[in-house]
Amino acid sequence: MKRVYRSRQDRKIAGVCGGLGDYFDLDPVFFRLVFLLSILVGGLGALAYLVMWIMVPAHEGTRRDAHLLRLSATDRRIGGVCGGLGEFFELDPLLVRVAFVVLAFVGGLGILLYVVLWLVIPGPGTPAASGEQPGHP
Repeated sequence: MKRVYRSRQDRKIAGVCGGLGDYFDLDPVFFRLVFLLSILVGGLGALAYLVMWIMVPAHEGTRRDAHLLRLSATDRRIGGVCGGLGEFFELDPLLVRVAFVVLAFVGGLGILLYVVLWLVIPGPGTPAASGEQPGHP
């Protein structure tokens, strides 16, 4: 039987979204965005996250074979968000940058979205991103 665990490798706070990503075979960034949106719309996401943090056990396993969204290590202008999105969706990062600039003129939405993605997308050097154990080449 498949079980839900909190991830110890793919985590921003407690590994809840990383564990949900493992369980549903989806990128944990999507769960991070869902929790963030639910927190902004009523706060229920914070309660759900806290309950899962307390009740769901931690696990050491990682998703090594998945194609996950990460900040780019090579194509970085500010934070690597556009480069990472370009690598994930196999797009030219310049197109992603143009989209963020256009959205920036719509009430600052592009800037807000960029900052949120910068906070929720894991960095390029995380062990979960490369499948390596810390300290091993």
